[in-house]
Amino acid sequence: MFKNSFLSLIQKFMCPTRTDGGGGRGVRPVYLRCSRGTVSWRYPRGALRVVLSGGSDGRSFRGCVKASGPARVYLEGKGTLRLVYAPGDGKHEALHRCFHSRGQLAALYVEADETTPTRGTVKLRYDLELEHVDNEGKKIRRDEETECRPCTKEELAETYCKSDLVARGTVSAVEKRPDLNAAEIILRVTKTLRRVEETEDNEIDSGDLHLQREVRVRLPTACDARHGQGEFVIMAKKRLGDLTLACAPRLEAWAEAVRELQSAPCFLKS
Repeated sequence: MFKNSFLSLIQKFMCPTRTDGGGGRGVRPVYLRCSRGTVSWRYPRGALRVVLSGGSDGRSFRGCVKASGPARVYLEGKGTLRLVYAPGDGKHEALHRCFHSRGQLAALYVEADETTPTRGTVKLRYDLELEHVDNEGKKIRRDEETECRPCTKEELAETYCKSDLVARGTVSAVEKRPDLNAAEIILRVTKTLRRVEETEDNEIDSGDLHLQREVRVRLPTACDARHGQGEFVIMAKKRLGDLTLACAPRLEAWAEAVRELQSAPCFLKS
């Protein structure tokens, strides 16, 4: 059904980071080397400079964030700051605000809004995915064709083993969400094949996917998903707390792939 070409993770580690406002109004550096995590900033004063790293091999990455609380978030460029988030900017709180790194690093400047009467807590959730490169080391351009094409059998096996949720089910509806720059598949789950219980804060997830009869999975609007008949196997990654689609073969195609594949990174179930 669809293929997300940016599935590969930098690390399967999550970094919860907590900091307090402290007494000064300067800029405090925060260095993070995990593929996803959350920065919680209590009683914010001054600013944080959050440096995100794509690893030691020099590859660039695509990052997405969700932010909340009394602060503005900027992406640092060459002598410029691009606004990523501001309280009351009119955008949906669940919107994934994405950017591309310059090389293996990206820096976010988080500036406390000290004009608000109650300081509260600033929360910045982030998720990083390495850009794919070809055999010559050149970056593969992200476009609609690579984003939405069906997964090959080999990709299905790899994606199954890396997904946070793999579930069989029927698609009951597809909703366009222009406020999220995405569409959402509503899947009526018949069987859960795989799930990762760890959350981005390394806490137990209170929403037990084994017990859920219906889940929502995001995918790019460009993929033009439609309500299809029959049973599908939905493979999804949890990004910023939301399930995002990686592959969605029909059950028959997945069962055939499981039979024909000679090897796989993990045990496959159908």
